[in-house]
Amino acid sequence: MEKMKLDKSSSAPPAYQQIISFFDQQIKNRVLLPGDKLPPERELAEEHGTARGTVKRAYEELVRRGLIEAFSGRGSFVAGEAVAPVEDRKDRAIRLIDELLDQLGRLKFSAQDIRMFFDLRLLGREDSLRNLSVAAIDCNPETLTIFERQFLLIPNVNLARIDLDDLFEDPGAGARLEIFDLVLTTTTHYQELIDRFPEIRSKAVQVAVAPTRTSIISLARLTPAQRIGILSESRKFQAIILDHLRTFDIPSTGVKTLFISQLERLDEFIAALDAVIVPAGYSLQKNREHLPALQAFTERGGIIIPFDYQIERGSLLHVEERLRTLLDEEKRSV
Repeated sequence: MEKMKLDKSSSAPPAYQQIISFFDQQIKNRVLLPGDKLPPERELAEEHGTARGTVKRAYEELVRRGLIEAFSGRGSFVAGEAVAPVEDRKDRAIRLIDELLDQLGRLKFSAQDIRMFFDLRLLGREDSLRNLSVAAIDCNPETLTIFERQFLLIPNVNLARIDLDDLFEDPGAGARLEIFDLVLTTTTHYQELIDRFPEIRSKAVQVAVAPTRTSIISLARLTPAQRIGILSESRKFQAIILDHLRTFDIPSTGVKTLFISQLERLDEFIAALDAVIVPAGYSLQKNREHLPALQAFTERGGIIIPFDYQIERGSLLHVEERLRTLLDEEKRSV
């Protein structure tokens, strides 16, 4: 590997950007190959007279770009098959758990989120849920994505996303809902759903959803002086974000919105922003033509904030109990 040189002149890019560019080129030019180990953060920082935090920030960005992988206790490697040391079953189990926790941490999941994931996976393994059909009903696609993402963790539970407005306009909606074992909706829409379809009362479950702690902290760090934008699929999601921003004294009048249907304007949109809020799970990088503008946005300090909701734990436990009950009834009927 070539020796890295940091330009410390006042006109040079920030040190962390130089580190990112150096390793980016080394990997793309095949000087560094999959599995090659990068210098430890502390060693690289000392060698070049920079702060360890600078190197850490650069490595985290390289991980985000998928160029390297970081493993707790082992270091950072060029993405690919790193050579694993010989280990016994217990050590291997601990390493796999540590690696998973590191990856979930980099994805900004809280300890509560991670516990919930494990609870749901264990629920699926213990009870072997089969052929349970669940409908998730709400008025905006972003909330439906929350239901979908959390229920993907439960094996063999088929979740159907249903838009509330579409359901109310469907003359055959009652028959459409008969096929489901459970019907989930938010507390906001539970009563109007029951009023419209009283026959589903026995299988309707209302759940509370709330922003994740990480999302709230990210919004709280924004200031009225920053130029803020929202990328949204629906106007209802836009309204939710604006309501939360107002709680942090950020007026909605200065916040710009780009709807996903207008994505061809993304480059122009982010060029005038300091921070952009996006629905959780949505990647701005999936359209390659926008990558140069996104890179310029992040290099000048632009912030991308995924705004994530989740089903609150009390509601999730209630849903789990309903699923267990359905499973028991199914077993007794066999």
